[in-house]
Amino acid sequence: MDFATIMDEVVEQFTSKLGVDVNISVEIQAQSKDGFDDALQRSIKENCNVLKFNNSEFE
Repeated sequence: MDFATIMDEVVEQFTSKLGVDVNISVEIQAQSKDGFDDALQRSIKENCNVLKFNNSEFE
């Protein structure tokens, strides 16, 4: 299921009602046996910052 469908089919049902507060949490996990290079990590972290993610980490 894609994110737009979730928004349309679930979240919109809540937000159409007055007085309903909605919080959405998104967790993204990516794995690569070769790891992720510095340029990709920097790009992801910058994008997460612009999108106001609370956290963006690489292990």
